[in-house]
Amino acid sequence: MKVLCTAPVGGFPKTIDFLNQNSDVTFIEYPPYEELEKIIHMFDGFMPNARTKVDRPLLDKAKNLKVIYQPSLGRDHIDEQACKDKGIQVEGLVDDKNFQKTLWTTAEFTMGHILTITKRLNDSYSKVLDSGAWKNIDYIGSDLRGKVVGIVGYGNVGSKLDHLLSVFGVKTLKCDPYIDQIDDTYVDLEYLFKHSDIVSMHVPLTEETRGMVDYGKLSLMSSGFFVNASRGPVLNDLDLIKAMDKGYVESAALDVLNNESPFGVEGHCLVDYARQNPRLFITPHIGGTTYEYLDKIFLHSAQRLISNLKSI
Repeated sequence: MKVLCTAPVGGFPKTIDFLNQNSDVTFIEYPPYEELEKIIHMFDGFMPNARTKVDRPLLDKAKNLKVIYQPSLGRDHIDEQACKDKGIQVEGLVDDKNFQKTLWTTAEFTMGHILTITKRLNDSYSKVLDSGAWKNIDYIGSDLRGKVVGIVGYGNVGSKLDHLLSVFGVKTLKCDPYIDQIDDTYVDLEYLFKHSDIVSMHVPLTEETRGMVDYGKLSLMSSGFFVNASRGPVLNDLDLIKAMDKGYVESAALDVLNNESPFGVEGHCLVDYARQNPRLFITPHIGGTTYEYLDKIFLHSAQRLISNLKSI
């Protein structure tokens, strides 16, 4: 079996050893799309990174490809209809619900984002470095106790975030039409934005969720805090800037951006805005980037890929 792995597994020897022992594997981390086009025909199995498009034109060249296993919770970069048309099996971590239950990393990370912007760690830190400023009264933050936190998407990450928040004495509202609405804390999206002090996004990217956070939703907030650790395209970038300028959103933390690239996001409108407004805090899609998390998901994904190839 010939396998191509473009996920960044270089620092994870258990995954490398497993794939070497069980396949004829080629490792190329984050290759340019043009390079993938030239070599994809050689492989039976594919473990891609989450930043490179696996679209129909690429799959048209994948004459021998039988199985893709995506080592991340999102796979919106893969054209699943094209895979279905070509008989290519597609699976990923999003399908392994029992395995997901062992993953807490992104929920922990989101908790950090919430604390960063409510306690004003981001802009106070920047001022200390920029000018040595030490006037703490300029950075009056907010306590979580007594606040309402709206969680949009109540799957693995959203539900774990709710658990972590429970020790802070907050009330949570949940919006997720795909789970049982068991009590009055499960609300629609407009109610959640209107009645939450903090809104945290944890939805997959689908046609339904693309652009779901617009100015109409953000303007329902009152000096609120907004966090997005799901996918960049669920948010309208310019609408967030407008909502922050108008004061509807006091501070925001983003771990994802529209059109993000491992090769950089220089010139992105939100990055430019954050340079002028330190109340917008941006990190480079590191919500799942801990050694423990990556070591676990890469090995699991490699095992599933090989198992699926052997079962064909």
